[in-house]
Amino acid sequence: MSKLICKKCVLDSDIPGIQINEESGLCHFCETYTPLTLQEKTDYLTRIEKLFEQYAGTGNYDVIYALSGGKDSSYTLYKLKKDYPFLKVLAVQFNNGFTSEGAIKNAKKICEITGCDYFQLTMKEEILLDTFRKAAESYDAFPRFAKYRASDICNVCISIIKQKLIEKAITEKAPFIVFAFTAGQSPNPIIPLSANFLKWSRNLFETQLQKIGVDDKDEVFLLKKSVLANLGENVPSILHPLCLWDYNEDVILETLLEIGWESPGINDSNSTNCILNSFACYNHLKKYGFHPYTFDIAGFVRSGDMSREEGFEKITQELSQPLIMEAAKKLNFDLNRF
Repeated sequence: MSKLICKKCVLDSDIPGIQINEESGLCHFCETYTPLTLQEKTDYLTRIEKLFEQYAGTGNYDVIYALSGGKDSSYTLYKLKKDYPFLKVLAVQFNNGFTSEGAIKNAKKICEITGCDYFQLTMKEEILLDTFRKAAESYDAFPRFAKYRASDICNVCISIIKQKLIEKAITEKAPFIVFAFTAGQSPNPIIPLSANFLKWSRNLFETQLQKIGVDDKDEVFLLKKSVLANLGENVPSILHPLCLWDYNEDVILETLLEIGWESPGINDSNSTNCILNSFACYNHLKKYGFHPYTFDIAGFVRSGDMSREEGFEKITQELSQPLIMEAAKKLNFDLNRF
């Protein structure tokens, strides 16, 4: 059977698990997709504002914010503080050993502009390099749906960020964690967490680390058990306000450049902050045969935040060979392995 491509987004039948209806020409995601209406978005924003008003001031910080220094996270922090200036925010940037100098500079700059506290989460480089190399060498360590969303390397990195942001929110008694996910990346604007979910997600990530050959007995990456044991009533909720705002990449960049954010100059169509990203995409393509951003980009197209033509351009654009070579050398990874 020849490859079928969804008529609405960019998913195709060669991606494991993707089904294209031959009659409608749509993938099973587009067939069941129902975007939030303007009224639903307004209602969610009203709920978020009420939550902020209700819980602001109950902890050392109101929000623990995931700040990469890239365009989406920088813009979301800027608009969050513009819309809710009373929030006390701790912006956490994970320096994974491949975070660009420009991204660090932009993260600090946006915190200065918005009046937020900045915290850089760092870990021993040799531990990170070993972990990312093992992720690159692994195969099928993550479930199929996770492979839709990101490369094995990015899945590890994102999981570390989530674990440590939750840990920070608990220790700081912050009621909210905010990510800069778009409507295409997360259709859920408000996610209340529970103690049982936190234990489950910790155990899941520990199992995934073990699958790639990492034993995190020192809880460098994992949410610490001692923090979970003293959770009490301090269970944070996760918010995704960007998925409720109008999303236009050009407008976002224009807004950021006007306030002093600088283009990082990374030759990567999918990242404005991480110089490991091209290698991670290359590794995923070699192992699984499709671009790891395909599902996210399909979500952008499906939600109307990106044209189908732009989506195809992003997933077919040639990856930066210099960035791939640089990362492979730093990881001591043989590019001929796969």
